[in-house]
Amino acid sequence: MADPEKILLADDEPQILALLSEFLGNRGYTVRAVADGREALKAVQEEEFHLALLDLGLPGFSGLELLSRIKEQAPHTEVILFTGHAGMDSALQALRLGAYDYLLKSELRLDNLQAVVVRALERRRLDLSNRELLANLRRAQQELSRQRAQDLSRVRRLCEALAVPLTWEQLFHGLLNLIWESIPFKVLGLEFRGAHKELSLEAFHRQPGLNEDTVDRTKAWLKERFRLAAEGLPDPAAPPAERPLPEVLAAEARAGESLALVAGGRDIPFTPEEAELFRILILQGEAALKNLELFEEIKSLAIRDGLTGLFNYRHFWELLAHEVEQSRRYQTHLALLFLDLDNFKIINDALGHSRGDVVLKTLADYLRTALRHADVVCRYGGEEFVALLPKTPVDQAVKLAERLRQKISEMTIPLPEQDVQFTVSIGVAGLTPEMDGEALVEAADAAMYRAKRAGKNQVCGPDATLGQT
Repeated sequence: MADPEKILLADDEPQILALLSEFLGNRGYTVRAVADGREALKAVQEEEFHLALLDLGLPGFSGLELLSRIKEQAPHTEVILFTGHAGMDSALQALRLGAYDYLLKSELRLDNLQAVVVRALERRRLDLSNRELLANLRRAQQELSRQRAQDLSRVRRLCEALAVPLTWEQLFHGLLNLIWESIPFKVLGLEFRGAHKELSLEAFHRQPGLNEDTVDRTKAWLKERFRLAAEGLPDPAAPPAERPLPEVLAAEARAGESLALVAGGRDIPFTPEEAELFRILILQGEAALKNLELFEEIKSLAIRDGLTGLFNYRHFWELLAHEVEQSRRYQTHLALLFLDLDNFKIINDALGHSRGDVVLKTLADYLRTALRHADVVCRYGGEEFVALLPKTPVDQAVKLAERLRQKISEMTIPLPEQDVQFTVSIGVAGLTPEMDGEALVEAADAAMYRAKRAGKNQVCGPDATLGQT
């Protein structure tokens, strides 16, 4: 059984220190609790910690100073900062210094903290796993160098290419290019399907002068082999006369529900060394595919709200900065909807928080399907949601908000205790030349509060109130 993961907890408030120490200890972590920055730095120098939870306002060293020193002395230790006071400058500085997350004590819930701790430790494990993988690849390269120097340079190029963050297209085009450069094929192709139907890719290389009939037969042959592999069916060995080319190499790479099939052919037999090199390149591609799948999963956990699956508060601000910059550059409209569930505390008090969560998820699912693919819906916090509407004038955004408000007011959620209906108040704002992203949010938030004061179940634009209770 693996040893418990070690967590350093630093806070000058005894109650918080005791509460978090007990909470984390009960979940199987080994916790070392200290009350100031100097004790925390001494602890880091004495032993290795998987994670450090640091209060921003520590005596001795501030949380930011301690973060910087920890990253110098123990770069593999993930750090989460928490503070009693919100501050974008401190949050941005913490993230720039390498902190995994920045949490507010006033909004801190133990289940949310547990989720953040789990994700931070998972990222550390992933990073160390990637480092171990790269170390193993380097050792494999050294072994190959004693056997075949020419093949080594090609494998090294693949390993270096796969050691950086890649998109799906970069991964498979890079893999196909390296195979094409390493082994003489007449035609080489790849078919890929990811876990999501929209994630698919096909690519081909061909020698100049190869007739179209051979290319078409190779593509059809590859698609049929891919279909059989995707359905888990055996691939009957076709006689040479039925192959698109007399000699063929083919291999698949899998990661979860994702599948890639690479195949190529030529007229003369492949040597054992060429077949082995082809197998090695595919295996390295499969390792990269698994890492990319895991990276995408971890990235999704970091930017999405755990309850609703929508983008979370932190990622919203990143998206907002991008959309504001795009709006400025291309001189397009940008609107923002700020939605708040009316009387949500009454729902929670009457039916319980689990039923309140059902309401939040129902609203999130509706917003996800009711808005355009280009629109960005986020959970801002609690019962508040925001929607970024690129290329949308504010008057159109107000009309859209009214349609959303009315549809939401007509929704019914069947629960065991009773059917539940709910309403929202929506504030609408449009980006103006003098605004930045923060001002746009403030304008939409202010409009939402005007809708609340007007009686709730309302839509308020920058100047007017629309809708009815």
